Amino acid sequence: MKRINLYFFLIVLVICSCKKSDQTEPKEEKKPLSDIYKPNTTVYGTDNYVKFIVGDLKSPIILASPHDGTLTANIPLRDHPDAVTVRDLYVTDLTLAISDALYAKTGLRPHVIINEIARSRMEPNRALEEAYHKNELANSLWKEYHTFLKDARQMVTDYVGKGLFLDMHGHGHTIPRVEVGYIVSKTNLNSSDAILNSVPATSSILHIANNSSFTFSQLIRGDYAFGTLLANEGVPAVPSKQDPKPNNDDYFNGGYCTLTYGSRNGGTVSAIQLETNGSGLRNNATERKASGAKIADAIIKYMKNHYGLFLDK
Repeated sequence: MKRINLYFFLIVLVICSCKKSDQTEPKEEKKPLSDIYKPNTTVYGTDNYVKFIVGDLKSPIILASPHDGTLTANIPLRDHPDAVTVRDLYVTDLTLAISDALYAKTGLRPHVIINEIARSRMEPNRALEEAYHKNELANSLWKEYHTFLKDARQMVTDYVGKGLFLDMHGHGHTIPRVEVGYIVSKTNLNSSDAILNSVPATSSILHIANNSSFTFSQLIRGDYAFGTLLANEGVPAVPSKQDPKPNNDDYFNGGYCTLTYGSRNGGTVSAIQLETNGSGLRNNATERKASGAKIADAIIKYMKNHYGLFLDK
């Protein structure tokens, strides 16, 4: 009898457990990002050190300026010997000029992410373990910046379906031209079209390459490559039809954010890093306004030719 009673006890226990599990409270539904980030508002991180200027839901464009900040916030210096701390002077102003021009020309405000902390204290364009931060505030700000980027990309995916992220930087190289970075190695860019056509999977514009009638070499230095469209607007760029290879010159092919938030590892948002020159492009307000309008025109034409999106009014 003891065994039978134990047997029935176990059955009752299992039944009760099942009933309890059936009565668990439903999980709270996740809010859509448009409820968290209201269009045409600015969302700030800790003490306003990083911010997300939320664009229109129908905008497929994301712009970011990670290296033009000047605030220190009592964050210790990144004094690791491998830490790059140079400021990209006036790049935030150029980024905002591009944003204003896009709005004027399309009626759509792009999404814009800006870091106000000095690069000497916080580095958004490296993996966290390679940023060489000295305290937890820097780590927290890094995470906030990347949450904004990740969520902006998700908003473009959710509300447009596909889009383009432009990571804005400034270089001090000798040649006054924009260096257009796709994460493609300099060796491959200097190679023949045949070799370049074999490496689209290495690039941050893989989604474009997979859905384009153009060969990959044409996407990089053909008639409708981003660099070519810039040069057509009077903004010299490499690679482009006009200047197809960096050769032995200094050239940045893209960094952590372009790799992470482009389409190389999946998704429908591609990314391009723009390393802009100072002289003639961004060193004074007049140059930035003119350059912003030209870069905006190149973006609009790029979206038309490679995304089928007709953004201009």
